[in-house]
Amino acid sequence: MTAQRQLSEQEQALARVAAVQKRLVQHSDWSEQAGRLHDDSFAAIVEARVPRLFLPTDLGGDEVNPMTCALVCEEIAASDTAAAWHIMVFNAAKLMAAKWPSELVETLWGDQPDRLVAASGHTPLQGKRVDGGIEIWGTQRFVSGCNFAEWIMSPILMDGEMHNAVIAIGDCQVQDNWDTLGMRGSGSNDVLIDHVRVPSLQVVPPAQPDTPVNHYYQGALYQCPSRIVFATYVPVALSLAKRAIDEVALLVKTKTPGGGASKLTEKHMAQGHFGRALALYRSARLMFYNALEITWQRALDGLEPNAEHRADLYLAGTHAVQTSAEVVRLMGNIAGTTMTERGHPLDRINRDMETLRHHGFVNESRYASVAQVLWGAELDYPAMLR
Repeated sequence: MTAQRQLSEQEQALARVAAVQKRLVQHSDWSEQAGRLHDDSFAAIVEARVPRLFLPTDLGGDEVNPMTCALVCEEIAASDTAAAWHIMVFNAAKLMAAKWPSELVETLWGDQPDRLVAASGHTPLQGKRVDGGIEIWGTQRFVSGCNFAEWIMSPILMDGEMHNAVIAIGDCQVQDNWDTLGMRGSGSNDVLIDHVRVPSLQVVPPAQPDTPVNHYYQGALYQCPSRIVFATYVPVALSLAKRAIDEVALLVKTKTPGGGASKLTEKHMAQGHFGRALALYRSARLMFYNALEITWQRALDGLEPNAEHRADLYLAGTHAVQTSAEVVRLMGNIAGTTMTERGHPLDRINRDMETLRHHGFVNESRYASVAQVLWGAELDYPAMLR
């Protein structure tokens, strides 16, 4: 991909986002209160072709490079973090399908590229072979976007090995129990699968390094390691950090701390917090996008990702989220009680960031996961994250 083509791809993708951003802003508070994305917000991101970002072109997708996806995610998050979270919701399964049978891929997206297959790897389901297919049972947690999904994808433990299964949402029971501090509009409810039988085609054995990709997934994007999925949700944290910085920059112009005579702009400690936060945000964002670019260039060059390159990408994603959380905390040190005022933008930024930083794939413990790779120690995270 030439630099000019990449720039054109990004410009087109961002223009589609710009065309729907007013609708996302308009419904953001509704989604926050309802605990799921507003119907029109969902329609808007579909119009912006969010479901097709990481879908192969032969299936009607856009197959964009990871930097374009990340920029789209940041831009949508500036309007509504829950809408931006649906970039991951729509595209995670589409990335994982690279080594699935072509027939299964066609079943899911052959006639409808925008079909949502919600996914979660939090709690593996149980499965056993029965006449005519596979019987599956259990409860999968944190299934973002399940209110709009037609299918759910989940790991299942069967025959002593972890498989992936896709199950029609109509055969499942969505539990309306997503009640959290932040990221409320993601609609990440639990889903109960009560001894559902599915055809064997819908249960995929664990992929091995030599498992070939199916014929739809031949592009460079699908030569990247699975952690390229970071491009679909890590930028939400970067957007929150940037918005916190911008809100505080406005706030200090008028706010005078309680018990003081001078404005915040004249407080040396506040100045120090702001400068440090700005450096942290800019460096973490640069590190993250640089890791995406390195991963993408290696894929274009036909180079297989080794353990160290995978760890570098994991480190950049984890660091972007955890550093963004630190930035928001520093902005709270400056803003004081304003950060806790219900309805102030900083309140929701803080709540969303506190929720997001605990996500299992990028929480603080994942720094140790990187060390485990580099030290050759035993890995403490699931194979699907490697």
